[in-house]
Amino acid sequence: MLFFKIFLAPVLIALVSLAGRKWGPGVAGWLLGIPFNSGPILLFLSLEEGREFAASTAIGSLLGIAAWAVFGLVYAYCCRKLAWWYSTIIGWAAYFLMAAVIVRLHLNIFAAFALVVTVLSLILLAFPRPTRPDSPAAHGRYDLLLRMVTAGIMVVSLTETARLLGPMRSGILSAFPAYTTILAVFAHRLGAATAIHVLRGVGIGLYTAATFFLILSPSLLHLSIAVSFSLAIAGGLAVQTISLSYVRRSSEDREQVTGNREQENQDRGSPS
Repeated sequence: MLFFKIFLAPVLIALVSLAGRKWGPGVAGWLLGIPFNSGPILLFLSLEEGREFAASTAIGSLLGIAAWAVFGLVYAYCCRKLAWWYSTIIGWAAYFLMAAVIVRLHLNIFAAFALVVTVLSLILLAFPRPTRPDSPAAHGRYDLLLRMVTAGIMVVSLTETARLLGPMRSGILSAFPAYTTILAVFAHRLGAATAIHVLRGVGIGLYTAATFFLILSPSLLHLSIAVSFSLAIAGGLAVQTISLSYVRRSSEDREQVTGNREQENQDRGSPS
C-alpha cells in the first residue's frame, strides 16, 4: 500500500504537468479539479479504516474544497507582488484559517455541497486578472522530477497523518492543496500571470471534486467500494467535461489579449 501511494502521486503530477506544457497553465489547473490528492486518500482510508469512516471523511473533504479554493484566491493576489515562498506561506495560512472555521460546521452532504458551490462561485468572481502575459515557459532539466518527488512526499505525509485526526479533520486535510501548491509555485517561477491562470483553472475544476464527494459519501454507506468510486468518478468526469468549454474560452480570451498587446506594441514601434 505504501509503495502504491509513493508511485501514484508522482505519476499523476507528472501527467498534469505535461498536459500543462501542451495545452497551457489553465488546463493544468483545471485538471487538478479531479481529486488526484483527496480521491486516493479516501480510497486508502476506505480500505484501511472502513467505508463508514471514509463516507464521513468525504463530507470533510467536500467542505475542505472551500479552504482549498481560498488558498488559490489568496495565492493569486499575493503572487502579483510577492515571491513564491511568501505567497505559499500566506496561502497556506488562509487555508488553515478557513479550515478552522469549517471544521466546526455540522452539515449533511447536501448542505455542505450547496455551501461549497456558493463559495466557489464567489471566489471565481473575485479572482484577479493577470496584468500582462508571461514569456514562453522555459522548463529546467530537473523540473518534472522535482515536482514528482515533492508530490510523493506530500501525499504520503498527509495519508499517514489523516488517520490520527478523525474523519472530519481527515477529510479537510485530504483537501489540502498539495498538487495545487506544487503547480502554483512552479508556474510562479515563470511569472505571476502563469500562476494566476493555473489557480483560476483549479477553481473552475473544483466543481468536479465537489460532485465527486457528493456522490461518494452516500454511496459508500450503501454500496461496495468499487461501485461507489466508479459512480463518483463518472459523475465527476461529467461535470469536468462540461467545465472544459469554460476553460477553453478563458484560454482563448488570454490569447486574444496577448495578441492585442503584441499588435499595440508593433503599432507603437511603427513610424507615423
